[in-house]
Amino acid sequence: MKRMKWMKLALVGVLLVLTGACRLAPSPLPAPLQLGDTVISDAVTWSGEVRIRGTVTVKKTGALTIRPGSRILFERIDDDGDGIGDAELYVEGTLLAQGTAAEPILFSSAADDPRPADWKFIYLDYARKAELRHIIAEYAYSGVQIHFCKASVLDSEFRYNVDGVRFSTVNIEVARNRIHHNTHGIRYEERRGSGSVYQNEIVDNEIGIFVVTRSDDRTLFRDNNIVSRQYNVKLGLDQAGDVTFPHNWWGTSETAAIRATIYDHAADATLGKVRTPEPLPTQYKHSH
Repeated sequence: MKRMKWMKLALVGVLLVLTGACRLAPSPLPAPLQLGDTVISDAVTWSGEVRIRGTVTVKKTGALTIRPGSRILFERIDDDGDGIGDAELYVEGTLLAQGTAAEPILFSSAADDPRPADWKFIYLDYARKAELRHIIAEYAYSGVQIHFCKASVLDSEFRYNVDGVRFSTVNIEVARNRIHHNTHGIRYEERRGSGSVYQNEIVDNEIGIFVVTRSDDRTLFRDNNIVSRQYNVKLGLDQAGDVTFPHNWWGTSETAAIRATIYDHAADATLGKVRTPEPLPTQYKHSH
């Protein structure tokens, strides 16, 4: 009887150990979704890790939703030899990439030694709908390029790219982002477009804001922290019109010191003037 009781107790102990081991064992991670040149023409949702080697195109009829915490990794390929990675996400339809503060969506290089321009860009061209929120875009030629559409880029981070955020001919809202350690933080042309750019940290870029050409002062930059390594604002060739950046922090509130961080008519008489009325006396404080 005692032997039977001991054997039952031993069996219970073994079962408890095995049950505990099963509870502690991690669940296997799902294999990454591997994509080459791909066309999306209907509703698709991505989650987990997606690796792209080529161009993923979301057609006008397509809608791509990316879930919080997803990792979109682009393979470093350069078939045309121009020094810019060929992998990209090209959107003509709908893109909803809405992460959370706790689970942002990462767009990055798949290389072990990533560098700027490893992949091309998230490119929105006549997109039907585009909402980016709580994303991180890094090591691209352009973290995001937006053309001929309406879009919002909110609460996100753009770092280690050639261009952090780039746009032209758009109706755009760019707010509460961290845009840092890019060659150009924001690069834009208006070409009849307009936008609202506010409460962003545009810091530690070579050039904070690059106004390339054809801008008619229709994009409002306000309540941003703009502190760059070379120029806070630079006007490109043929930007003959004046542009205004009111109520921003420039690393200083002294007029002469602010002027020293701007490349405009004072450096090249063919260019317009950059006006910086009512600079903030200290950094703008906001919470994401």
